[in-house]
Amino acid sequence: MNRRAHQPGGYTSVELLLVLALSAVILGAAVISYGTLVRSQPSVSSMVAVPLGGIRTLNFYGTVNNTVDVGMAPQYGALSLAEELREQFLTDTLSATAVYCLPRDSFNTWKPALIAYDSTKDEELDTPQKFRAHIIARASVPASLYRDYRNPLNDGTSVPQNTTIFILGYSKYSGYLKVNAIYDIDLIRFTGAKEPNGIHASVKRYAEATSSTTPDNLTYMGGYDVFFPPSLPSPTSASQWSKDGFAPLFITFERASRLALRETPTTIDRFKRASERPFYFIWWPDPAARHRGQIANTLSTTDPRQAYNQMAGRSSFMFTVPMFPAL
Repeated sequence: MNRRAHQPGGYTSVELLLVLALSAVILGAAVISYGTLVRSQPSVSSMVAVPLGGIRTLNFYGTVNNTVDVGMAPQYGALSLAEELREQFLTDTLSATAVYCLPRDSFNTWKPALIAYDSTKDEELDTPQKFRAHIIARASVPASLYRDYRNPLNDGTSVPQNTTIFILGYSKYSGYLKVNAIYDIDLIRFTGAKEPNGIHASVKRYAEATSSTTPDNLTYMGGYDVFFPPSLPSPTSASQWSKDGFAPLFITFERASRLALRETPTTIDRFKRASERPFYFIWWPDPAARHRGQIANTLSTTDPRQAYNQMAGRSSFMFTVPMFPAL
């Protein structure tokens, strides 16, 4: 009679010791790598009292303070807020009927929930310029609030440092366009002897309060801000870092069919690349970047990339957004 050999279940003590030894080596390596990563990053971001002034803080955030405490870049707390705002922005644009980017030189003072529009009388708003002309004519918006601007190097003027993005949705109000949300992007340079030297950058979202029962002006619903120091380690004058900035904030690509309309200067035509629906490239300031130093741009002015090539690698917040996705 053959007796089967007894096969014990589980692991032997030698096998368990081997597994524990290997686990200790792996965990030890992970701890060392993590510690190195943590030590290489700033443990605490410096805070800066930015003298925005009471008028700006009221306009930006709905509060009245002469100074605002803002984290110095790189600011990883602001980065998490920027990520949340990115998701909200994508949600807003996906459900939009139209998106219009208008550049500004000062802060935005107009945040409407409704815009008068009569489809039987008013023009098709198929460009940002037509949208701007419409709100000036129908909503009495000052012509100086938003720039009549078509991409860099086309009008011989400086590139605007601020932008308002209007996100329109389906309207249940006859004779009106519905503004679902407004995003304001503002960059303010501080160079005074008694001021913190650098650039205050912010992105803010405005929308109707959830408790609102009737359309009204949009209110501040969240955003992020960060303070970028000069790109030079120890600037002795404002001119040494005067080229620091973050522009353009957007580029408009018009319909290719508009090439039939020959315009001056001819550099306008280089942006007429959309086969059907016009769209934007949009950039937001990145809180994880260390400064807003200029990046060299060597492309020809006949190439549309020349207008924004310097933005490559300057921000992880870059969007491609249709101008009127529902049409």
